[in-house]
Amino acid sequence: MTLGMMVEVMMLIAALGFGALAIRHWRAQGTPVLRGLGLAWNRQAGRDLMAGIAIATLAMLGIFAVEAALGATTASGLRQQSLGELGSWLLGKAAASVKEEIIMRGLLLSGLVLALRGRRWLAILLSALAFGCIHLSNPGANPLSVLGNTLGGVVYGVAFLYAGSLWLPIALHFAWNFVQGPLLGFPVSGIDAGGLLRIHDLGPAWLSGGAYGPEAGLVGIAFRFVIIAVVLLWLKSAWRHRSRPWRPAENVVEYDGPVQAPHRPSN
Repeated sequence: MTLGMMVEVMMLIAALGFGALAIRHWRAQGTPVLRGLGLAWNRQAGRDLMAGIAIATLAMLGIFAVEAALGATTASGLRQQSLGELGSWLLGKAAASVKEEIIMRGLLLSGLVLALRGRRWLAILLSALAFGCIHLSNPGANPLSVLGNTLGGVVYGVAFLYAGSLWLPIALHFAWNFVQGPLLGFPVSGIDAGGLLRIHDLGPAWLSGGAYGPEAGLVGIAFRFVIIAVVLLWLKSAWRHRSRPWRPAENVVEYDGPVQAPHRPSN
């Protein structure tokens, strides 16, 4: 077993452990697990889903445009790809995004917030670092790719805790990967994901990300910060809230100490 695979297994065990802590807390409060995980569906969840897809799509198109303008990337036409192949990629990326967000944000991040007594930003940073490290087993991983994936974890962590829903990070995660690989033709974290465009990386790799994809390049890393800023603007937007003030998520409450068992008089 490689070091990257060992880290991935350790992170999964940690996520399940912290997730168990979060589930115990939700059950003690009478909160349904689906709501605690941020998977409850409502009209605002639908708005977050659409906004997340739009934000990440525009960001990835921006990465392509900037890299092309800098001479780090070029495209030489379209590939022959059937609708069935594209649909398969879409379903695969959607399923992977849902799975990773449930594990890394719904379980791990929720439990970390409780274990750290409500220190949300510390919990976001720790869970984001774990997210960056689990990609160490991907082909071509390097320190810049870990940084890029860690910043992706910050994006999704902020979206989860402050939207009060997992649908915004799921949408951001899905659109980033799907537009990056199956549509534009970039590698996705070191893995060839097809692509409608024929992309040619001209380097240098520290700028474009090389064979790993934009996560490992300075252009892609810079756009992570752009996404964080746009997500925060979206979370505070009047259109999203429709007269509701912006406030932290209700599904992960500030840590208020362990739940006390009801007192029973002695016989």
